[in-house]
Amino acid sequence: MCTVVLAFVLAAVGLAIADEAAGPPAVEVHGWSLTRYYFDTTVYATRDGTGLVSDEEDKSHLEWERFSLSAKARLADGKQAYAEVYIHPWLANDDPSFLYLESLYLDIPADPSTTVRIGKGRSVAFGIVPAYGNRKTSNYGPLAETFTMDRALGIQVMHKQGPNTLDVALFESQRPGARLIGMAADAQLDRGPAVLVTTTPHLAERDTPADRSGELELSARYGRQMGDLNVGLSGRGGAIDDADAAFLAGKFATYNGTNKTRLYSGFDATYKKMPWYVTGEYYGGTLGGIRHSGYALLVGVEPTKECAGIWRELSGACKGIFVRYTNLDVGVDPVVNNPYTWDTQQWAVSYVLPLAGVGLDVPLFKWLQFEYEQNKEDVPEGADESPNNVLFVELFGAF
Repeated sequence: MCTVVLAFVLAAVGLAIADEAAGPPAVEVHGWSLTRYYFDTTVYATRDGTGLVSDEEDKSHLEWERFSLSAKARLADGKQAYAEVYIHPWLANDDPSFLYLESLYLDIPADPSTTVRIGKGRSVAFGIVPAYGNRKTSNYGPLAETFTMDRALGIQVMHKQGPNTLDVALFESQRPGARLIGMAADAQLDRGPAVLVTTTPHLAERDTPADRSGELELSARYGRQMGDLNVGLSGRGGAIDDADAAFLAGKFATYNGTNKTRLYSGFDATYKKMPWYVTGEYYGGTLGGIRHSGYALLVGVEPTKECAGIWRELSGACKGIFVRYTNLDVGVDPVVNNPYTWDTQQWAVSYVLPLAGVGLDVPLFKWLQFEYEQNKEDVPEGADESPNNVLFVELFGAF
């Protein structure tokens, strides 16, 4: 992957040198990093056969969470190419996610209103794209983890006509897998089996570079801008293969082993008017006949760089605070020691403090983000919820 990205960047540099008289450089290189300090994260615990948790141990620690390096190349006839890799330093070097190819795609303008994207990147054809600027919290919410977080490999067509947008995608099927609610980098992993007690695995759509599916999915989203409000309707359908069916059979006793369809639908809305930012999302459907769904509501205040009045009176720097509630529902009865069958809820609060206005004139450091997640699981009567609440402060740097 490093070789592919390096070749892409060098090719773009070559184009820039060959066409330097035509205008600005044809390639841009960017990077960013996340460094976190986790407070009192539960890193060790045991759960007995009845579902009761004991032997909890808390730990606070500093972690370099993630590093990103990306390049964008402007090509002839309005085409653009983009590549981005993530590095997760807290994972072992041979872990498939230590070096992760986040994006590698080519955008081709078909006409003034339509762009065709070929390659791998975020899916724009289902729900709200959970990019950093949309989700507002540093961590993805459980709803995004389940339905919209992982990348799509295929072809996406993006069309905009006035206030209307229509995005359609045909991509390689994602595999059913797990995401961990309450995950704290490194601290949850260095205790082996305790990760299944101190976090809550939940069913999620996964991009699996080391084991890709041979099935296809079709997805589409229609959106309309109405003043300060944008609303969208989404649909997605495809198939799962034998490996996916085996995964579901191992997690859900109610799975019949033969249903191999995936059908999802969704509704989303975003309201933006200074200083308010509000999003609402609902996604749901069936995966091999296993019904699961969820919704999320985020409300926040997000002053612009030119904020004034009460925002300047409260602090010398503009800042934002966001609150999100998420509910995930799985259509099966909860089973002791099987978190995949548990309904889950999460409250997340995130406070962003830009560093430019607090006496730190260091261009690399952009802001501090303080974030707390309170997680709740609907476990069977008599069992304990996972000790998986998370509190951290994050330093975001970029160039």
